[in-house]
Amino acid sequence: MQRITAIFPLGLLLVACGDVPEGSAGSSDGGSDTAGSSTTGEAAAVTYWRNVKAVLDAKCVGCHSPGNLAPFSLASYADASAVASALPASLMAGTMPPWPPDAACGTYLHDRSIDDDARQLVLDWVELGAPEGDPADAPPPAQAPEPIEFDIDLQLPEPYTPTIAPDEYRCFLMPWPEDQETFVTALSVTPGERQIVHHVIAFAIPPDQAEAYRALDEADPDPGYLCYGGPSGGKISDGRVPWLGAWVPGGAPGDMPEGTGIKVQPGSLVAVQMHYHTYPGAGPDQSRIQIRTAASVDRVAVMMPFTNPAWVQGSEPMLIPAGEAGVVHSFAADVSNYLPLLFPDGGLKAGDPFVVHAAALHMHTRGVRGSLAVTGGQSTCLLDIPRWDFNWQGSYQLTAPVTVRPGDQLRIECEWDNTAENQPVENGVQQQPKDILWGEGTGDEMCLGIVYVTGA
Repeated sequence: MQRITAIFPLGLLLVACGDVPEGSAGSSDGGSDTAGSSTTGEAAAVTYWRNVKAVLDAKCVGCHSPGNLAPFSLASYADASAVASALPASLMAGTMPPWPPDAACGTYLHDRSIDDDARQLVLDWVELGAPEGDPADAPPPAQAPEPIEFDIDLQLPEPYTPTIAPDEYRCFLMPWPEDQETFVTALSVTPGERQIVHHVIAFAIPPDQAEAYRALDEADPDPGYLCYGGPSGGKISDGRVPWLGAWVPGGAPGDMPEGTGIKVQPGSLVAVQMHYHTYPGAGPDQSRIQIRTAASVDRVAVMMPFTNPAWVQGSEPMLIPAGEAGVVHSFAADVSNYLPLLFPDGGLKAGDPFVVHAAALHMHTRGVRGSLAVTGGQSTCLLDIPRWDFNWQGSYQLTAPVTVRPGDQLRIECEWDNTAENQPVENGVQQQPKDILWGEGTGDEMCLGIVYVTGA
C-alpha cells in the first residue's frame, strides 16, 4: 500500500437534524398524567401518538425510515412497535441517536442528541407495552428543514467495480460546469454502493493543472485512475488543490456556515476521490455529488486538514503496537503563517487571525477517542469525541465560531485500542493484532482533524 505524501482530510459534511418540538417531550393532553405511570382501567400514561411519535420523528426517523441508512424504520406506529423491545439497549448506552461530540467541549448546530426527559418517555412507553393511544393525540407535523436547492448535479461517468483488495483509491474527473468564478455553499454526496465506499472527497483542480490531470485519466485503461494519497496519486504537486467537500460513514448533506463558501475558478475540474474497501461480490458503484453555488459570499472559506506531517511522511512513526490498548498520540502547531501558502485563494494572510466555524475528526476502526482544541494563548475545546465510532462520523458547526490568533496552537490527540478484542472482521474472520502506522487502508490508522476556516 502506498503511503500518503501530502496531508489530505477525510469527510467534512454538515449534519442536519431537527429538534424535539417544544412541549412535546413529557407533555400530555390534560397535563395530569405522569410519564411512566398508568392507572387501572384508564389509557396508558405514555402512548405513541401523544408522547413518543414527536421524539422518534425528531431524533430517529431521519435515518430510521424507508430508503435511508438505518436497518429498520421507526416512521409509523406499526414500525416502531414492532422493534420497541430493541430500543432501550441503545438508548441506555447512549449510542442512539448517534451524537458523538461531548457536550462538555462545546455546543453545535443541529444537535441531534436526546435529552433525559425524552429518553425516559421512550423507555416508559416500551415498558408499558408500546401502547398506540389515540391518533387524535398526534402532535402537529414537525416543521421540516428547508430543502437545499442544489444547482449542480454530478455523477461518476460510469459504474465502476473496484478490483484491488482490500482498499482501492480511484479518482474520476468531471468538468466544472460554471463559466464564472463561483463559490460552493453546500454539498451532498450519495454513495452508489454504500457497503464498499469508505470515503468520498471532491477536489477542485485549478485550470492551470487541468491538462496534467486529464493525462493521468487517459493513461489508465480503466475508468478513472488510481490516486492513493491525493487527487493525483502523488504524480503531481497537488498540495494546494482545494477540496470542496466529502462523505464518510454517518455523514449527511448540509449547508456550509452562512455567508461563507469555497471559491472555484471557471475551467476547473472536479476530481472525485473514491476510497473503496473492496470485498468479494461487491456491486458496481456510481456515486453522485450535488452542489449549491453562489456568485459571491461574505467570507471565502477553506477546509483545512490538520495532523502531524511527520506521521504522514513516516519520519516520526505514529506507531500503535500490536496487542496494546490506550495508545495515545498528539500534535500541536501554530499554523497561522502557513495558511496562505496552502490556500492561496482562501483570502487568508500570513500572521493574521482566522476563524474556525466547524470541526471534524477522522480515525479508522481501532480508534477509541479523539479531540481538537486551541491551546497556547487560549484554551478552547473545538471538538471532543469520547467514544469513537467509525460508522458515525461528521463535521460539527460551532454555535460560537472560535478566533485563532498568531501564537495559538491547534492541538489534536487520538487514542486507539489495538488489542485482540478490538480487531475488525474481514470475510467473517476476526483479524489478529499487528503493529499499525499511519496509512490509507481501512486496516491502517489516521489521526486527522479537519477545520472549516475563514479570515477573521
